[in-house]
Amino acid sequence: TNADEMQAIASQSRAKDMSVGSVKVLQGTDTSYDFYTLVKNTNSDWYATFTYVFSSGGTTSRIEDGFVMPGEEKYLMSFGNTAESRPSSVTVTIGELVWHHINRHEAPDVQAWLNEHRNFTVADATYSSDIGLANDKIGRTTFTLTNTTPYAYWTPQFTVILERAGAIVGVSKATVSEFSAGDVRSVEVRWYGELAASGTVTVVPDINYFDEDVYMPPQGMPANDPRDNSFDN
Repeated sequence: TNADEMQAIASQSRAKDMSVGSVKVLQGTDTSYDFYTLVKNTNSDWYATFTYVFSSGGTTSRIEDGFVMPGEEKYLMSFGNTAESRPSSVTVTIGELVWHHINRHEAPDVQAWLNEHRNFTVADATYSSDIGLANDKIGRTTFTLTNTTPYAYWTPQFTVILERAGAIVGVSKATVSEFSAGDVRSVEVRWYGELAASGTVTVVPDINYFDEDVYMPPQGMPANDPRDNSFDN
């Protein structure tokens, strides 16, 4: 209702700013680098949408769309940034930041609501660094992902973090197509550049659960991806 919208607008100042960490640099290939930073939203009933861009010297990364769920700590990433040498003093700029207040009528217990929507199971995560590809050696991570939520997602993304001795040595993303409730998928992620001899793998869903377009319709209903629709004037 209009009253609810006015209340949300009037109370936007109640949302605490999200914290943004320092930017880290990882080598992807001989001439490209990956950037990442950690952001945290301490609000329990607000989520944020925004854009972000990494900068180093006179160069900037692609502008990316970002979001952070209530109580979430997550990585913002940009892959394949070309540079002749390792970039230094990389910064991240957040733009077009909008805070969205969650309707407690729809989600009375926000964390319980989120836990139900992000209940994916990861099993058999492995990492090896001696995979041959043409004349090069690459790293490979494999894992089994199960959608143990009651929801079906069009193209959910997952952040894949590779750590060794407590330090992050690789970040990547994996996308699963048409991931219905109960589906089980085998996922592979390849690593290039400086390879760790060994590492442990963490997989975290990266989904805006409040965006209705991420969900496939229930079985028995038309299954057209709403992002494929075209509208005639």
